Amino acid sequence: MDTTQQLNQMTDRQIRILKAIVDEYIASGSAVGSELLEKKFKVGYSPATIRNEMVVLGRMGFIEKSHFSSGRVPTPKAFRFYINTLLPKKPLSTADEVSMKNEVWDFKNDEMRFLEETARILSEKSSLLSIVFLESGFRYYTGINHMLAIKEFLDYELSKMVFTYLDDIDYWLKVLPDLVSNHDEISILLGDDYHVKQFQNLGSVFSRFTINEKSGFIGLIGPCRLEYSSAVPLVNYSAQIINEVFNKNAAE
Repeated sequence: MDTTQQLNQMTDRQIRILKAIVDEYIASGSAVGSELLEKKFKVGYSPATIRNEMVVLGRMGFIEKSHFSSGRVPTPKAFRFYINTLLPKKPLSTADEVSMKNEVWDFKNDEMRFLEETARILSEKSSLLSIVFLESGFRYYTGINHMLAIKEFLDYELSKMVFTYLDDIDYWLKVLPDLVSNHDEISILLGDDYHVKQFQNLGSVFSRFTINEKSGFIGLIGPCRLEYSSAVPLVNYSAQIINEVFNKNAAE
């Protein structure tokens, strides 16, 4: 079911409550209950009404019960809906654009170093793990310290799986071209997009670039609840800088 069909099936109240659940989960990473929504977000409905709507949202596949509390957490389907319909459009500030470009510009004559420095700045700006690939086999990632500071990655098995796949460039070069077409600025990976069961709670933002007719991808990897409103413009501009330096046709 596409986003338009989902919107047509949902009431304004359900959309408002779902947005509040996702916003709170992005901020806290904790399961969300009806009392919290009523008190913190002032949605205008009683806790009983919110609970009833949460039951409906659960049946629709947007939220599920947490294993650790009585609250609910958004599913990848909820995040996809949120990103497609409710995500605040927050362009990168001119100051951030200038600072990012200034920090990498001195390396424009060294292709590999330029990619590494762009990934490093992207990681620092986002406080997430950043990774960059070229179809020729080049891969670089940075920001492990940021990733391990996020509570989802205190799960040893999840972190182990992420590190295993970070070193598997063939996996990413197989998954990403299927998701990022030449016409898409950004691709957001959620849930089943990874084809890895353990990555259901992972979220990624990637953008395509070109260097000397070779395709590449740069992106951020974090929990499903990463702040997409800031991650999307950061990733998009990082790819734009690379295109500007190495592929003049893409910048025109």
